[in-house]
Amino acid sequence: MFRKVEINIPLLDAIKQIPKYAKFLKELCVHKRKKMKGGVELGGIVSALTRNDDLIAGTRQALPKKCRDPRIFSIPCTIGDCTFFDAMLDLGASINIMPTSIYKSLNCGDLEPTEMTIQLPLGVLEDVLVQVDELIFPANLYVLDMEDETPGKGSTLILG
Repeated sequence: MFRKVEINIPLLDAIKQIPKYAKFLKELCVHKRKKMKGGVELGGIVSALTRNDDLIAGTRQALPKKCRDPRIFSIPCTIGDCTFFDAMLDLGASINIMPTSIYKSLNCGDLEPTEMTIQLPLGVLEDVLVQVDELIFPANLYVLDMEDETPGKGSTLILG
């Protein structure tokens, strides 16, 4: 008879009614921090510093120097016999792009048709070996019909 009885109460009320379970949940959720000499509390994150002047002065000196924004993150890479000295790198993207002029100069073969709609790409070159320093990795390069803004340099690659 009682197998089909359901009671709907808020979780917080249920926890308050069972003190041992509430204590168990609290111990699971609260991260106990160990205190070390010098007044620094360590857990996953350093949470507080003491008012000790020597410690505070030492901490300020250890902070890294602020640097200006590099604006564009670029790396040298090689595809076949062509070297690109400043290929733009976008760590947030998951697509590699090249203009038509670079595709024609590489002579990599025919493009595969694609269903992508970024700017109506001409197609995709699959598994092109891209070398960055000593690392060689395969990449799918989407070829866009666009003007090469830097003729002669060949640096309009975007690696993501």
